[in-house]
Amino acid sequence: MSKKMKFFGTMLIALAVVGCTKPDADDNTNVDVKTYTPTDITSTSASCGGDAIVDGNVSLTELGVCWSTSSNPTPADNKQSTEVCNQPYVCTIAGLTPNTKYHVRAFAFDGTKYYYGEDKSFTTESSGGGGGNNTDYAALLHSSVWSGPAPSDPSNEELYVEFVFDRPENGNMNFVYGTNFTMLLAKGTYTISGNVITTTYTYVELSQDSYYPWVYGHTYGFVEGQNKTVTYTIQSCTSDKLIVKESSMGDTFTMTKWQQ
Repeated sequence: MSKKMKFFGTMLIALAVVGCTKPDADDNTNVDVKTYTPTDITSTSASCGGDAIVDGNVSLTELGVCWSTSSNPTPADNKQSTEVCNQPYVCTIAGLTPNTKYHVRAFAFDGTKYYYGEDKSFTTESSGGGGGNNTDYAALLHSSVWSGPAPSDPSNEELYVEFVFDRPENGNMNFVYGTNFTMLLAKGTYTISGNVITTTYTYVELSQDSYYPWVYGHTYGFVEGQNKTVTYTIQSCTSDKLIVKESSMGDTFTMTKWQQ
C-alpha cells in the first residue's frame, strides 16, 4: 500500500472515532431548558415555570423551578417540582419574604445531572400599610367558611377545623376545632397585615361529651372564658384553598373554601 493510501486510511479511522464520541458530561446542549418570566407576584408567592426540550438520548426524571435570594439558584436552595409529562409547566412558590428580590431558574433532571434555564429575577410586593395584598386577602377570606382536617389527625374525618371570617360583621372571626363529640369555639376580631392574620378572641367555649373524653384533642392554648390573641401566617391563599400556620401550637392548617 502506498504512503498516500495509508494516510487517507488513517484519516478515515480518526474521523470515525470522533463521530462516535459522546458529548462531554458537562455539555448542556442536549437539554434546552427555558425559564419563564415570573407572574402573579404577591408579597409571599409567585408563579414560575418553564419547559425543557430534549435533543438526544436523555430521559428526564424531574422538572421544576428552584429559587434563592442569590443568583443562579439550584435545587439545593429551594425547589418546587412538577409532572415530567406536563410541559410547559408552572409552579407556585410560596413562603417568600415581602419586599425581597428573588432569583429563579427552571431545571430538568435526568437522574444524574441538572440542566438549568436562564436566571430570572423578581421582587415580592411589600406587606402591610393597607396595600393591595391586604385587600386581596380580605376579599378571599370575606364571608367565607374555610374547613379542613385537623393537623393532629388528618386521616380522621370527624376531627376538623373551621375558620369563619366576617360573619356576621366585617372584622369578626370564629375559630372552631372539634369532632362529632367535642368542640372548641372561639369568637373574636381580626386584622390582616401582609400575610399575617392577628385575631383577638374574647369569647371561648369548650365543650366535651363525657362519654368520649379521649377524643378531645389539644385546645391550642385556649381556656374557657379567657381572652386569647393568636396569629395565623398565610402560607398560601387561592380562590378555594387556604394554608395558614397558627402561633399557639405551630400547627399548619390546610383549609378548603366551602361556603360564601
